[in-house]
Amino acid sequence: MGHSLGGMLAAIYGAIAPATIRGLVLLGAPLCFQPGQSQFRDALVSLLPPTWSVADPLPGSLLSQMSALASPGTFIWSRLMDAALSLTDRQTLEMHGRIERWTLDEIALPGKLVHQIIKWLYRENRLCRGVLKIGDTLVDPSKLSVPTLAIVNTADEIAPMASLKPFTEATPSRNVRIIEYQGEIGVCLQHLGILVGSEAQAKVWPDVISWLNSQS
Repeated sequence: MGHSLGGMLAAIYGAIAPATIRGLVLLGAPLCFQPGQSQFRDALVSLLPPTWSVADPLPGSLLSQMSALASPGTFIWSRLMDAALSLTDRQTLEMHGRIERWTLDEIALPGKLVHQIIKWLYRENRLCRGVLKIGDTLVDPSKLSVPTLAIVNTADEIAPMASLKPFTEATPSRNVRIIEYQGEIGVCLQHLGILVGSEAQAKVWPDVISWLNSQS
């Protein structure tokens, strides 16, 4: 189970060693980066030059600024709207504030890691194309044969349906289920909604738990 890039890592592991897992749960996990399918992907790729120094860590504040430039609707305007809509409910406003506080805990990432993510995944779409190599192992969606459950937030520009479905369609598993979650007020960033939203906990997670139990 993994959220966002953690879901990508889970999918990669599942494709490398499918016999070691019973199932895969993807929570808002972008796996495909075909040009023209995601505004966030296209903007992020255009912001970073193909060649740049990977020697130094990339500051968390710079990553936040890059994300805001790539998707101002997600990281600026929708956050402001979410704050305004949360004003009428104390519990919702408190949750929004906690997530805003969490976003300030910016952690630097290794420059080489960020470079590989942008170049191999976002720019070259190696994972979905089946040409990503981890060590000597080729990672191919056609090798992921385990049951898969994916949650897609339809209000999330970071991991839209277009960033998931080509991957799941390329897997040989016939046991693939996709749950569409509509997002909600108070989560600040819709990309985090499936993890922190009260509606997600009440309506989506019972299905996730039930699915997990069915795989045991």
